[in-house]
Amino acid sequence: MPSLPLSDLRRATSVAAPTRGPSAASRSAPQGVPEGAPGGAAASGERAPTRIRVRAPQDLASGLLIAAFGLSALWMGRDWPTGTLASVQSGFFPRMIGTLMVLAGAVVAGRSLLVHGPALPSWNWRPLAGVTAAVLAFAGTVETLGLVPAVLILVALGNLAGQPLRPGPLALLGGVLAAGCVALFVWGLGLPLQVWPLQVWPLWVSP
Repeated sequence: MPSLPLSDLRRATSVAAPTRGPSAASRSAPQGVPEGAPGGAAASGERAPTRIRVRAPQDLASGLLIAAFGLSALWMGRDWPTGTLASVQSGFFPRMIGTLMVLAGAVVAGRSLLVHGPALPSWNWRPLAGVTAAVLAFAGTVETLGLVPAVLILVALGNLAGQPLRPGPLALLGGVLAAGCVALFVWGLGLPLQVWPLQVWPLWVSP
């Protein structure tokens, strides 16, 4: 049997060898991306979106709560006249205090994005729900029922936020707070607040 030259033998072997799939270079290249081309965000020049990172969650929650109380004060005194610095009227102090609370809340909330602080503790929803319900009830009844009933409702709902008081101490606390609010806001600052419901007392208590 005549022997084939070495070159013919190599050629015959390469033709007879089966194709074993794509090369290693083609297997390593990602689908849909040409070999050697950079992929991902580097190819399009896009940057990953910047996320706002809260460094002090407790300060953020405190700032938002302070700002919410300030906005509530501004909303309650929206119809009261402010007057001037020479002649201060009933709406001056509520608006000033509400504005300062909103600014203070914004500063505290903004600080939480810059300075590291403690994280939020585990939530106890009963105090939060009780205080929120008490504040909303006071804001919704002070103009319709009067200052004294609104304060009593505030004390009753706020009592549910923590360790409940007995009826006797609770009634004493509500009476003292109601009398103090009348003395401070109506007699002291002269705010035009209705003290009792219109059916009981048609005018607010004048000093």
